[in-house]
Amino acid sequence: MSGYVRAVALDLDGTLTHDGVLSAEALAAIAAARHRGVLMLLVTGRILTELQAEFGGLSDHFDAVILENGAVLQIGGALRDLAPPVDAALADALAACEVPLRRGRVLLACSADQTEGVARELGRLGLDAQLLHNRSELMVLPAGISNGTGLVAAPAELGLSVHNTVAVGDAENDLAL
Repeated sequence: MSGYVRAVALDLDGTLTHDGVLSAEALAAIAAARHRGVLMLLVTGRILTELQAEFGGLSDHFDAVILENGAVLQIGGALRDLAPPVDAALADALAACEVPLRRGRVLLACSADQTEGVARELGRLGLDAQLLHNRSELMVLPAGISNGTGLVAAPAELGLSVHNTVAVGDAENDLAL
């Protein structure tokens, strides 16, 4: 493919989807871009199992999937963590406080209304992690990890420069794109 743009990174929730629905037109546009030689990257804060549960097979429409807000990269079905997991001590402490929590390969996720308690436990444990909001969700990530982390890693693994990539997102966690 000739031209400057060689890859397009698209956020899932609120960008590709509307009210949780992914249109056939969006999938057709992704297929058309791939047919023209543009690499398509899916970017999401979701944990892989949650993505598969709601949008089974969606990963097959993309050349790479950036999961867990930039912490995990999937290419050709192979997963690679781009950071070490958030310390299990935090998950244990939050469970002891009865904070409903989901654990990915790297991140911890819960409702944003748990921010104060999560921040308190992070401070109490002296852990180096960051809190990132995505609408009504809260993600706990290793310090320095963002969707931008995945956006740098994915094109590099696919033999491209990030400078030939266009990224589109719509929420707080997409700013690093």
